[in-house]
Amino acid sequence: MAESVAPHALPERLLAREDVRAALLRHDFGVFFALARKWSGISFMRIADACDMKPERVGKLARGEGRVTSVEKMEQIADGLRIPGGLMRLAPRPWEGRETRRASVAAQVEPIQSVPSSEVAPDLPAVRSFRAAGRQLGGGHLYASVLHYLHHKMAPRVFGGETGLDSARTFQAAAALTEMAGWMAHDTGHNWRAGDHFAKALSLAKAGDDHVLSANIMASMSHLALQMGHPDKAVSLARAGRDHVAGGSRIPTLNARLHAMEARALAQLGDGDGARRSLAVAQKEIDKMPDTQPSPWISSFGSPALASETALSLQDAGCLPVAVEAAEEAIVLRSGDRARSRVFSQITLALIRTRQGEPEAACEVGRALLGECATLGSLRITQQLDVLSDALARYRVEPTVRDFLDRLAATKRQRALILAGLGAPPVHGGSDI
Repeated sequence: MAESVAPHALPERLLAREDVRAALLRHDFGVFFALARKWSGISFMRIADACDMKPERVGKLARGEGRVTSVEKMEQIADGLRIPGGLMRLAPRPWEGRETRRASVAAQVEPIQSVPSSEVAPDLPAVRSFRAAGRQLGGGHLYASVLHYLHHKMAPRVFGGETGLDSARTFQAAAALTEMAGWMAHDTGHNWRAGDHFAKALSLAKAGDDHVLSANIMASMSHLALQMGHPDKAVSLARAGRDHVAGGSRIPTLNARLHAMEARALAQLGDGDGARRSLAVAQKEIDKMPDTQPSPWISSFGSPALASETALSLQDAGCLPVAVEAAEEAIVLRSGDRARSRVFSQITLALIRTRQGEPEAACEVGRALLGECATLGSLRITQQLDVLSDALARYRVEPTVRDFLDRLAATKRQRALILAGLGAPPVHGGSDI
């Protein structure tokens, strides 16, 4: 079987992607198959043929139905698609060494990115570490730590009169971390602090002469405006972000995010057609997104994030069937290190199912998310769980719904104990960023 498949059946750039490697390490082959089709165009039929599986089985796995647990089947997948064993926590495959040294190297190092070295940008490891931890744990657990780093590590250098390239990098790092603090404040329910952080971050990015980072912060400000009930302001900020980088080098990932923010705002303003046009542009930008990040200071925005924003936009526009498809895609594409984002997508899907008059389907999604959200440090998740609880309350007479709402109430009590210690840190005196 495997011998009939050409060596290196999957392109090198696919196996070098962080989301693909994460799925393989988790043995989440459903997500891996979906990503392989998304990023390299390989069909489920081809995957099935290479791995000696039925196409229906591959499709079900990609939709999140079932898992591969047999080591023998895992080895079959590795051999059929020429995936080095190290990527899947398996022993090296017999054909390795003579065929795919390039992929085994990809398993050990991160994809090459156009980023400054840590010698030039000493704060970059901290930015990456805080960002990765936030995705997995929620912003509430890290907010105080990020503020401590800003006040004690960044502020003395920002106000210390550094010059030249080091000064620009310092301002850029301070801007990225301050934007991150804004998201964490938002995650803990302190939107006024989030707005203050975002405004300071924008000033720091401009001081660092980083137009890409400035536009990215405007996208964050657009999101916050939406959450605070100001869709008109959100549209203006998204468009201002695009204008800010107009004429410079094209940044597909950033353009996609700004168009997605515009779509969300237009949908809330009742302009469904405009929202769909903006989403179409965002998808075109994603399709031409390079494998590397354009800037180390901005967080990634790829297909999973766009699918999530699409689901929210289409839900607000009343296009529920296609909103379901987008929400399901967002869940499938969310890798294991994006626990917080995955839970938000699951809540969105449950809410859409409820609006469609399908409470049992909503509860099925809800049961899956309860175990994943119990310890996430995000007040926004609790707020969304309240919305879901209220939406399902009308169906409480049904046993399935009643049982789920009881479980949801227990999860919320557990989360309340965890979040009780995650209030906003006190405002520091002295130098501020």
